[in-house]
Amino acid sequence: MTELPHSSLPGVAADICEAIGMELTVRLLRRRGGCELNIPRRAPGSLLAEIIGEEAAQVLIATLGHGRIVLPCASMRGAKARRSEAKAMLMAGHSLQQVALACDLHTRTVSKYRAELEREDEAVHGSRQYQLPL
Repeated sequence: MTELPHSSLPGVAADICEAIGMELTVRLLRRRGGCELNIPRRAPGSLLAEIIGEEAAQVLIATLGHGRIVLPCASMRGAKARRSEAKAMLMAGHSLQQVALACDLHTRTVSKYRAELEREDEAVHGSRQYQLPL
C-alpha cells in the first residue's frame, strides 16, 4: 500500500504520526483503524504495546495521555484498503485471480477495478485502440 504524507492523515492519526512516525502509525491504523482504542496508563502488557512496541506506546501515552480514542480508518482497513491494494497490484501486473485471492475480493470486483484503471488511463493518455480509416 502506498504511504500517505503525514499531513494527509485524518484527525488524531496525524498527531500519532508526529509522535511515533509513519511506519508505526500505519501499523496501528491497519490493525485498529475505525475502532476505539484504549490508551493505557502504562505500556507494558497493553494491546497498544503489542501492536507498536512498548517504547512507542510509552511515547503515545506521554503525548496523548491515557483514555479512549477513535482511530480513523485512513483507507488502511476495510473496503477502501482492499480496493487500494487491488488497484496497486493490478498496476504492478498481477492477474485478476492473484489480486482477488490476495485482497479477499471476487474476481468480478477486481475486473471492475481493472476497467476503472483502464478508463482513467484512457482519460489521461487517450484511447490506445487504433482507429481504422473508413
